[in-house]
Parts: sequence; structure tokens; C-alpha cells
Amino acid sequence: MASPLTAPLVAAGRYAIFHAGRECGEERWRIEAAAEGLIATGEQRTESPHPFPSLQEYRVTLTDAMRPTGLEVLWTVGERRLRAVHAASGPTWRVRIEYGGQVKEQEGDFPEYCEVEYATHLFNAFILARRDFQVGGEHEFPVLRVGPPWMAVSPERMLIRCLEHGTFASPWGEVPAKRYVAFQPALGEALGYTFWADENDLVLESYEGLEASRPWMRLVELKRGG
Repeated sequence: MASPLTAPLVAAGRYAIFHAGRECGEERWRIEAAAEGLIATGEQRTESPHPFPSLQEYRVTLTDAMRPTGLEVLWTVGERRLRAVHAASGPTWRVRIEYGGQVKEQEGDFPEYCEVEYATHLFNAFILARRDFQVGGEHEFPVLRVGPPWMAVSPERMLIRCLEHGTFASPWGEVPAKRYVAFQPALGEALGYTFWADENDLVLESYEGLEASRPWMRLVELKRGG
């Protein structure tokens, strides 16, 4: 794969992160073209009042069709550090977790229609890019959810529905966008969250729940390659 230092830039940006209505961190990310597909890298830093003040550094590999083929996470909380390496091997997803001198491994099915979800909203963009959403349309699919405390996989089902098409007031002006809701069908829509994404499927702003009163993440900087 091409070096991240020399690979052509596709896009780069910064999200402001909120919890309970208060800004408490940021995420800086880049998506670059590689010899085979794309590479996404980023750092997500959070502090109090976020419930998990920490640093997450990640690297994602994808096909040209936006299907994840690997995810490496380095999660630092105080003096503690955990490393999780996820990789697709055909229809199988394998995980190796290193923490405190111990190693845990995990593997499971990863069929073509399965998705991956991780803390960054870039994964929302990858999922949207692989499906066509018209207003009122929805897609339900299996998803491998990656997150604390082990950055291991929790197999779930996810449903995303397109709620409306309109414009969104971004820091660089009004842009055409769609609003979506995402939730686990087993838990119900009431426990889901909503977000706006632009015509290139990048999440512009998300919310803690179904209402726009409490932001979760907001895209405040964006640079596109060309």
C-alpha cells in the first residue's frame, strides 16, 4: 500500500465532540488513496465530561467500494494502553487484542452484506456509500460493532432510514444534505440517533438521540483532495 505520507489525499477534516451538550474533545482524520483501495487514519481525543476521557488512534483499510478490510485501534486511557487489530480474511473477520501483556483473539463471519461500526463517523460514510437511500427508504443489515472496553466485536443488526432531504448550515455555507436515523432494531428506534450527511456521505452533524437539541459530533473543518 502507498505510504500515508505520500498517498493522494481524498479528504481530511476535524470533528468537534460533545457530551450532554458540552464540547469535550475532537477528532482529526484523513482519507487517502492507496494502491488497492483507501486508507483512513485519525485521532479522537476526549476529556471530561465525556464518560471515557481517552485517546483513540485508528487506521482503516478499505476496498474501492468502501468495504472495510482492516481496522487497527490504539486506545490510551491514562497510563493504560490497548491495541486491537482487526482484519478481514475472505468471509471471516479476525481480531487480536493486546492489553497488559495478555492477548485475546476473536473471529466470526463477515459476509459481503455485513458492515463494521466504530467510534468515528467515517464508518457511517462507508456504510452510506455502499447503499442507495431515498427519502423514506431504509436498509437493515448485520454489523460488527467495535468499541470499549476491549475494542472487540459485538455482532448486532443495524437499521438506517433516510428521513428527509434538505440543506444543512455547515461552517462553509449551506450544503445539500440528508438526515438519517440509525438504530438497533432489537432495541427500538427510540434508542437510536440521528445525523445529517452531505452528498458525498460525510456526516456533518450527529445528535445524542432523535432530537437536535444535544449535538454529538460536528464537522467543523473539511478539506477535499483534487
